[in-house]
Formats: sequence, structure tokens, C-alpha cells
Amino acid sequence: MAPGINKILIRNCQYLITQPGSIDGIIEDGAIYIEGSKIVAVGKSPNIEAQYAQAAGIDILDAHEKVVMPGLVDAHNHVGEVHTLLVEGWLDSPIEGIVDAMDRIYWPAYNWLTEQSTYDLTLFGLVNVLKHGATTHTDAMIFPDAIYQASVDAKARTVIYPQMITSVHLPDARDGQEYLTHTEAAIRNYHNTGDGMIHVGVHPNALFNNAENMLLSSMELARKYGVQFVTHIAEAPDEMDRHNEVFYKGGVIQYLRDLHLLGTQTVLFHGTLLKKHEIDILAETGTALVHCPPTNAWFGYCAYLPYMLKVGLQVGLGTDCVTHNLFNVMLSVLQHHNIMPRELRGVDPVKIFELATLGGARVLGMQDMIGSLEPGKRADIITLNLANNTSLFPLSPQVFYSMLTLNGAGSEACDVLIDGVFVRRNSEFTFLDESAILARAHQWCDKFAFDYHKMTQAHQPMFQRVHEEFQLGTRRPI
Repeated sequence: MAPGINKILIRNCQYLITQPGSIDGIIEDGAIYIEGSKIVAVGKSPNIEAQYAQAAGIDILDAHEKVVMPGLVDAHNHVGEVHTLLVEGWLDSPIEGIVDAMDRIYWPAYNWLTEQSTYDLTLFGLVNVLKHGATTHTDAMIFPDAIYQASVDAKARTVIYPQMITSVHLPDARDGQEYLTHTEAAIRNYHNTGDGMIHVGVHPNALFNNAENMLLSSMELARKYGVQFVTHIAEAPDEMDRHNEVFYKGGVIQYLRDLHLLGTQTVLFHGTLLKKHEIDILAETGTALVHCPPTNAWFGYCAYLPYMLKVGLQVGLGTDCVTHNLFNVMLSVLQHHNIMPRELRGVDPVKIFELATLGGARVLGMQDMIGSLEPGKRADIITLNLANNTSLFPLSPQVFYSMLTLNGAGSEACDVLIDGVFVRRNSEFTFLDESAILARAHQWCDKFAFDYHKMTQAHQPMFQRVHEEFQLGTRRPI
């Protein structure tokens, strides 16, 4: 063991969840020993304490009234966009679909962003992500340098998906080619840095707002560096109707297959309206998908998750909203799939927790690093305080997963370790100034509100349109 390496013993765990997806993976009166960034030993507390408790300089956390579990994996989020949540309240008519939402909410709000506001708002989002136990998250946003710096400053395990688009002009790039250049620079500068803390993927935002050659160039870039190709798909009826009826009658998934854009490097967000034969194609090609039921319900639909799991599709869970959390998402999965009027209904609570941990790790290609608590894996660990907890009560291994998915919504992590470092302890951040971060986010949201209304009153365009949406099949200059 190297001199000065940190040593942490978490002992007397009321429940230690080592292997998501199995009651056998729950150890009562468990303990876990960590050296540096990695887990060294897991087992019953008396055995682990006897072997490691006397190590010089050891930091001991007593967890006798806590659940100790793998950190959650938020496989789809937009961490720096909290200001967008204000816009819907200013609109004079309801949102009618995802394309309408992009035009009236997201592009005006994104076009307002700067490098500095993105950094500050990303830090705000990370406070919420970490507070609710997601030790790994993905961030699909513009200004990747700001995302990187905020992630490093918060010591958050992050997969950066720099957002690219050809149909509108946004402030971080002049055109599609500059987006590709920025993404390649982010990959070269940041991918797999910090001993695996930061990863980068290639992210054309959606099929409907990128020209076909942008999609092809994006996959070429992903293959060049061996990183993921990710995009939003099948999120709302307006998008699917246009794709399937106007631009590609074989269906949007067949279109991706014909362009060789599916496979083990590809992750799709949402898939809310995919049919069974399209889900079959994703499973056959090894493509992965991230399920985000709370935001999908905004449009009144929900992906066919029970069928996806039946055919072996790799699935993780995502919040898709900076102020959401994965404990709420787990409740949504439990509820939505019990009431959807489909042939297959319901998802076992044990499986739901697995999707929020090891499932997300598999989607991100990190299953050998995170997602479960095993010797050799990274020490990404959270605890939930059971003292005076009237929601997660009473608990036993037999009801743990059902109680967590049904009653755990909104839970805050008491302790959060990422790569063996406490970023949160005893319900307080160890180095982030939460009050200052929130105050700065308030200032930016106030400024956005002022600027938005000023532009509205002056009848100024909120963003610049470069080309019309739904240009699949066309090879436009990028």
C-alpha cells in the first residue's frame, strides 16, 4: 500500500447492498473497507473490522442506522439547464410536442447561455445530482469546457455529451463543423481523464434537428476514438409522426440501422414510442437505451420497458431533468409500468434498483468499474439514514427493494463517496459551498428572466434558424 493513501472503513452497516438485483446481495451488519479509490473488502462487519480496523490513519464511519449501497447512475441528464424550467410559465399556449418544446423553451434558453453561466448552473445541478445519490451522471449540454470544469470542481463522475445541432445556431458553435471540432477537442482533452472520472461521448442532439451527414460524421468521430454515439429518439408523437410518415417510411430505427448507426457504441435516450419490432432491432444490434419515465409522461407516453427487458435490451435510467432525482424515477418506473395498458405489465422492484445502478453502468460501459460494491471496483458509495426515517420503515432484506422503490422518492443521501473521496458526509457537502452555489444560480435565473422578457417585448428573435427540422435523407453542408 502506497504511503499516505486514504483508508476508509464503513462498519456496522444495518444493510449493505453489494449486488443490485438480488436479495442475496444484501448483508446485514455489513462492512466495507476502502483503500484509495477502490474497494478492498466487503463482508460481515466483525470479520472486516478484525482484519482492517487497526490500520494506521484509518477513517471509520459507523453506519449502524444506515443503508449503504452503490451510488446511483443517472444515465441521462441535462445538468446545466435549470433556467429552462421558468419558460413554460411565460408561454401564451401549451406545448404541443417535443419539436414545439425545443423551439419555444429549450433553444431560447440555450441561446442565452454563456461559458460562465453554464459553469455556475452546472454546479447547481451537480448539487442536486450528488445530494440525491447519483455518483455517476451524464450531461448532454453545450459548452463542454464549462461542464468539465464544474465536474472536476465537484469531484463528480461525469460522462460529457457535448450537444451538437445543425438546424439552429447556438452560442457555443457557428455551424456543424465547429461542433464536431469542439467535440473532438473535448474527447482529446478530457476523455478518460482523472483516472476514469471523466468520459466524453459524441452527441448529435436528435435526428430531427441534425442533417444526415451530421449523424454520419458523428458516428465516424465516435468510432475514431472508441467512444459512445448518443442521441434522443422517439420522445413524442409529433416527432415520430414526421419521421415515420414523411421522411422514412421504414421507421426511424430501420433508418438508423440502414445508416449503420446502431450497435454496441450507440445509446438512445427515451425510445418512448418504439414498437416491439423496433425494440427487437435494438436488442439484436446491442444498442442500449436510457428510460426516463417522469419527463416522458409530460407528453403522455411511456416506453415499453417490460418488453425491452424481456428481449434483453440493455437499459439504464435517467432523470432527464436537473431538478429530478433517481429515487423519484424508480417510483415512476414502478407505477407507470403497472398501469400501462399493454400485454406485459410491471417491473420487479429488485430489477428497478438494478437498472438505477448496475444497469446504468452497463449502458455507459462502466460495469467493471461501478454499479455494485465488490473488491476491485471504485468506491462510489452512498448511504441513507434510517434514524427517525418514517418512509423506509419497517425494513428487512425481503422488503428492502419494494420499500425503496415505493417509498424512497426524493431521498437524500447522508454520505456520498466518489472514487473513495467523501463529497458529502452526515448530510453536508464536504467542500462544495451549497449556499453560494444556489445564490449564484438564483442570480443567473433572475438575469435570464429579465433578458427573456426584454427580448420578448422588443420582438427580438430568441435564436437563429439555420435550416428546417426533419432533414433526414439530405446531405446539407455542416
